[in-house]
Amino acid sequence: MARLDYRHKTFLKIWLLAIVIVLSLILLTACNSNSGTYDLSNVENVDQITSSASSSLTGFIRKALIGLNDKVGNFGWTVVVFTVILRLILSPLDIWQKIVARKNAKAMQRMKPQLEALQAKYGDDKQRLQMEQQQLYKKEHYSMLGACLPTIITLVVFFLVFAGFRDMVGYQFAKDYQTSRDTYYEEYNASLKEKYDELGVAYTIVEDGVVKANADQDLVKISQADAYAVDNAQTAVKDQYNSDSARSMRGWIYIKKADKYLINNIFVQDGWKTSVPEYTFITGQSGFATARVVGFTADEYNKIMAKVIGTGGWGKNGKWNGLLILPILSIVVGFFSQRLAQKAQGQPPAQTAGSNQGTMKMMQYFMPIMIGVFALLYSGAFTIYMFVSSLMAILFQLTFNIIGYLIDLKRGEAAPISFKSKKKD
Repeated sequence: MARLDYRHKTFLKIWLLAIVIVLSLILLTACNSNSGTYDLSNVENVDQITSSASSSLTGFIRKALIGLNDKVGNFGWTVVVFTVILRLILSPLDIWQKIVARKNAKAMQRMKPQLEALQAKYGDDKQRLQMEQQQLYKKEHYSMLGACLPTIITLVVFFLVFAGFRDMVGYQFAKDYQTSRDTYYEEYNASLKEKYDELGVAYTIVEDGVVKANADQDLVKISQADAYAVDNAQTAVKDQYNSDSARSMRGWIYIKKADKYLINNIFVQDGWKTSVPEYTFITGQSGFATARVVGFTADEYNKIMAKVIGTGGWGKNGKWNGLLILPILSIVVGFFSQRLAQKAQGQPPAQTAGSNQGTMKMMQYFMPIMIGVFALLYSGAFTIYMFVSSLMAILFQLTFNIIGYLIDLKRGEAAPISFKSKKKD
């Protein structure tokens, strides 16, 4: 850090602190095995599903998403609406940051000649140079913390929203499986009763419609009836899970020609994961900081979901939930958003630009890389959130730039844009 000027050294310290805080929060969530856990062991219907260890704030985000989805009907578009609303709520922070960035850019224009003079005068005395730079920044009201603080707050909001989405994914996994389990046992008992009647097996209907063969019945016939009932129950689960209403709720952007969605299940990553989560994934035994649904065995899950696991996706045998299109777009849009934001800060003098190039590049690539990691490891729903949020940031920045240019033009501080080509001599 010795080669950095005072401005970039301070920016770097602030950003490193923000990165440490955010990564610590993420790791804390990842390592907390009880966070967002849904226990189905004593659940009889989907209305009884609750999170056993969800904070009030993440629970509020989950409830807000569920409430919005009741009105929108498709969870992908629900995420879009949620993101737009959240960005509008946070817009005062965006406006504050952009006003500070605009003031900083103008201050940098004024300071450039003086910074260049300081560089020439004290270039060999780094300590004196940084002291003089600090005094000049203070004199010109160049605010480094003011430009970074809204971004740090946005990062904290990013983490809280991530926790809320993680809780929502756990809820949806629990709801999907409980619905499939209810469908399975309802059809199983109905088919078992039907087959027992056909084969002449005596039986008793006990609590909740469960069919039990009486003692001393033909074991071969009981086995035949069970196989028949299991097959019918698995088919019923497949029909229910792949119904148009269920698919349209989980999928995002329908592609009619392929009869698939761009992301077939937005509660799973947009990539190489199967559209229907496997037992180890839904229970949090595989993946990083995935939602946890417990209270059932692997044998039960695999039997109930036998005809839907590994189906309905892209690629060979339909194994892929998505085509990685949204994660790639999220990285590109995130990079463009960061570049626009850094341009708005104003550029340092040419003498110091070379020594700060590495720092600026690190700051420019950190957020897009983090977005890429989240897009690859977490749900398609959260990837939609990141993509829409970055896209709105770009639109907001461009709008702010246009307004700023018009203000400068009115004050005579900007040259008008000419669309006429210059004549050649």
